[in-house]
Amino acid sequence: MAIPRRPLRGAFTVVLPIIALGLIAVVSFAVRPSRDDSPDITTATTGDPVLVYAEFGMNEDQIYLAAPDRLTERSLLATVAHAPGWGINPASQVAGSLVAYTVLPDSSTPERDTPAELWLINIETRNKTRLARDADLLVSPVFVDEGAALVYRRSAGSQQELVRVDLDAQTSLAVHAENTSFGVFPVGVDARGALLFARLSTAGTDLYRVRRGEDAEFVFHISDDIARDFQLSPDGEALSYLAPVYTAERVAFRAHVVAIEEASEQPLAMTADASGEQYGPVWTPSGTGVTVGQEALARDAEPAVVLSTDGSSIEPLPAPARGFDVPLGWSADGRFLAVRSFDGKNSTQPGFESTVIIDSLGERYQVDVPTEVIYIGWYSGV
Repeated sequence: MAIPRRPLRGAFTVVLPIIALGLIAVVSFAVRPSRDDSPDITTATTGDPVLVYAEFGMNEDQIYLAAPDRLTERSLLATVAHAPGWGINPASQVAGSLVAYTVLPDSSTPERDTPAELWLINIETRNKTRLARDADLLVSPVFVDEGAALVYRRSAGSQQELVRVDLDAQTSLAVHAENTSFGVFPVGVDARGALLFARLSTAGTDLYRVRRGEDAEFVFHISDDIARDFQLSPDGEALSYLAPVYTAERVAFRAHVVAIEEASEQPLAMTADASGEQYGPVWTPSGTGVTVGQEALARDAEPAVVLSTDGSSIEPLPAPARGFDVPLGWSADGRFLAVRSFDGKNSTQPGFESTVIIDSLGERYQVDVPTEVIYIGWYSGV
């Protein structure tokens, strides 16, 4: 009998599971010594970057705060009960002091199409608020308008809706709906205040925008195939993503950056192997570059690199002893990068997985937990 597992990060794991590293990585559940959690880290490190992550459990996930260079000094933020084997699916960032996630309640049927709950946690106050009971578990919610609102997807068969929740008023409004056998995925709000979403179809992947009370507007064609890992630049002017590139009888996902209004691709600096797999991409806090991981086919280890968006430079980060890194997110001060690190060669031979914090000054720190780490984001105090 198959063992149930939580849905892993990334909107397109359902559509194309072979390209989602988490579905083929091996997770160690070996028992390790327990440790005491430190006192409240929220006030102790206010102003400094704090890693927010969850430790997956078969029946409940525990959300922790930890100093990136002192990961054993962690404090418990919340314990979230869930359906057996199905953990939380968080928004890809922390908005100020707010954490958002979808989850299947522990009393629900543990199936991927079961409606999930959408929850909000305030790190400062520890208050938990349930915002919805009809969310699509497998699509991460997205913070918009500097954390003033959330956008999530709800699905009923082939009917899909993107719903905006105003967090102060706790009111919701469906801003886009369509009947599709593929999918629509919220990306974020652009520099002009419109909600961007990716739309999959037989023609590939397209970017659309929608404003409240208006019909969706086509922005540009992203790829003839399935693109993924979308992330807006900090200023909302550009979109980064991975899309397949066909070279020498091989398909490899490569990083792309497109200026949204001009629909023109920016000239990223190229890594040494222009046909190899890339992972990420994740914007730097300054918005001047994107961070990508690289497969390790040519040698034992390949570092993640920061590629300038003007095409002028490549900055390697501290590399793993073996394998490759998949960037997750930078701390606001630009010093620490969270990555999923694999000791294999690429997505088809990933090897063992761990979550690691890269200090751009030269160190690497592993998040050492007995099960699986669910990355949530960074908190910097108020």
